Amino acid sequence: MIDLIIIVGYFSVVLFVGWRSRRQSAESYWVAERRYHTSRVTASLVATIFGASSTMGIIGLGYSRGLTGAWWSLIGGIALIPFGLFLASRVRALNVYTLPDILKDAYGQRVALTAGLVIALAWCGVIAAQLIAGGQLLCSLLSLDFRFALGIVAIVFIVYTFWGGQLSVIRTDFWQLILFVGGLFVSLAFLISSQDSLTALWKQVPSEHLCFPVSTAFGWYETLVFYPLIVGLPYLVGPDIYSRVLCARNDQVARRSALLAALAVIPLSFLLAFFGVLARAQFPGIPAEAALPETLSVLIPVGLKGLIVAGFLGAIMSSADTCLISASTILSLNVLRPLYGDSKEHHLRVTRRALLAVGGAAWLIASLQQGIISSLLLGYTVFVGGVVFPTLATFFQESLKITSTGALWAIVVGGTGAILGKIHGGTLLKAVLTSGGDAFLRHVLGPQYLSMLPIILSLMVMVGVSRIARS
Repeated sequence: MIDLIIIVGYFSVVLFVGWRSRRQSAESYWVAERRYHTSRVTASLVATIFGASSTMGIIGLGYSRGLTGAWWSLIGGIALIPFGLFLASRVRALNVYTLPDILKDAYGQRVALTAGLVIALAWCGVIAAQLIAGGQLLCSLLSLDFRFALGIVAIVFIVYTFWGGQLSVIRTDFWQLILFVGGLFVSLAFLISSQDSLTALWKQVPSEHLCFPVSTAFGWYETLVFYPLIVGLPYLVGPDIYSRVLCARNDQVARRSALLAALAVIPLSFLLAFFGVLARAQFPGIPAEAALPETLSVLIPVGLKGLIVAGFLGAIMSSADTCLISASTILSLNVLRPLYGDSKEHHLRVTRRALLAVGGAAWLIASLQQGIISSLLLGYTVFVGGVVFPTLATFFQESLKITSTGALWAIVVGGTGAILGKIHGGTLLKAVLTSGGDAFLRHVLGPQYLSMLPIILSLMVMVGVSRIARS
């Protein structure tokens, strides 16, 4: 009963913060008036990164394959370093509202519109992963049916973001990050103290789980090729990361915040994987993504359990609301804008309607998918395949000379290829490739060739079509 009161109280506070921010300008709703300093932007970046993928996702990977599970967010922390050094200040200096706005300035409206559609579609999968994690956590605490728990989490976070926009998101990220980190350390302490000694604990951990940077379950192919491309690139070019940077006071704040966030992400990645390793020793034989809920349910006393679950829900909400407001702003400003007037108040109303649509679509995907990492990979693969290279090329336009037609076809071909590679296990894409082509690509690109192929096609089409267009 105490845990239920704590969770209801947490949801009530979140909704109250959103409700208080319901009357605000479009500038505030989209980019929080671009007035926040380093501490707030850094905290918001870290809170955005450590959503479902870090809580139950990385802990689950740590449970199933050991310390190499840290690579899921560790590769993102590493990618934030070049982003902070070379791109963050340039993104902020553009004074745009969304990532497709950058494409619009470089290539024109039709490229921005196409990219906006791809991002909105891809980010439905990313948001779905956050909802799944929240639903599973609520199930573990209150013994609810998963679909009912999923509905509660979805409604709260959609309504909160609908009211508050970026302003309430960046205001609450700092405190939700503190709750998350505090809950993580307390849970680790209970997990360690549940054994008579650390020696006894280590004896129950498979030796393979302590291998790093690679293991038999996670080799150099995943470490150097698959993860850097599929998971790392969205940290260099990602609508959620860019939305945090665009809320910064100036370009120097954006740069410092990205670098400080990288310093925080790297150690937290190892802590979460370590949590999964310890959970494997304590609770062998459970589903990997149940490691965190099982730990909280069995080891944490009543009352404290509610506070810790609120902390982890806070991490999930921080990531989910950032993704939702980013995707809905992109959908309204870059896809739907040609259909209505130029009034900012009208734009804001359309953004809120788009938010309800994207949130509902993500809720539907979450009810069907029910896998955190699989949902994230779905979103990342579609996004990276279509949007990453045309966006990166805008920062080097003078030397690369990518044309509007080249960028457009790169998004279309890469995004379509990524979607085909995910439908029914890639059956449609394999049929197009034929058995011979399928076997050749598997041999050349490795086991994740269906995810790698759209990226290669996007790059080749962008460069090839641009060269043809220029000539």
